[in-house]
Amino acid sequence: MGADAMRSDQRQQPGSHKLYAWLLSLCLLVMISFAFPKITWLGGLGYALIALLLTQLVMIRKRVITLHDRLYQGLGVLALVTQLLWLFTPLRWHNSGIPLVVSWSVLVGWSVVRLVQRLARETKVTASVLMGAAAGYLLLGLTAGLVMMGLETIQPGSFEPIELAATAYAVDASVLTSVAVFSQLNYFAFICLTTVGFGDIEPMLPMARMLSVSTGIAGPIYLAVVMGVLIGRYAATVERQEDDPTRRDLSR
Repeated sequence: MGADAMRSDQRQQPGSHKLYAWLLSLCLLVMISFAFPKITWLGGLGYALIALLLTQLVMIRKRVITLHDRLYQGLGVLALVTQLLWLFTPLRWHNSGIPLVVSWSVLVGWSVVRLVQRLARETKVTASVLMGAAAGYLLLGLTAGLVMMGLETIQPGSFEPIELAATAYAVDASVLTSVAVFSQLNYFAFICLTTVGFGDIEPMLPMARMLSVSTGIAGPIYLAVVMGVLIGRYAATVERQEDDPTRRDLSR
């Protein structure tokens, strides 16, 4: 039974490792897009691809899809729809950001839990596993930035000195017209996640403050949990190698 389970884990690892690499690549794509104003539009595409990868593409390799998995897939589709509605509806329609904030918060919270469970099932620590751990951390920061962006459209003035263009509310301009401003909020989200706290951007309204605090709490908790999992897996690998009689004979 133990040997069969180990062989099953080894068959699953290549697919899992590709998932880790793709997820890390997409997170880096979104971060790079916000660093260069001319390609900021790639950020929205990157978020969409992340949602598809997490909830749809990863299910292709599963032989049995449970009700739990179906609900997760449905949440991914809902997150995509709310993102599109939020991006292309007029900026003055404040309430369009509410479904975005709720759906993406739940989606990424659920995704991070699933990712940590996946990492815990890995038999040994490899470069791909480290990619998965790094991707989960970046995903927390990027989602916090997206949620902060949604909150700023729901409650303008949530963060200072962030200011959406005043003229955007006078016409039917979409959220995309102010996407350059949102790169600043992604920067602030990672400042909160890493608990650096430069102080150049401040949350002013109660919801913004609680979101900033929650992001600051989530970062250290994720690092503590994932480091515990990785160290446990590494220690188990070393222990198996020491208990393997063939390896002991070779070392002599």
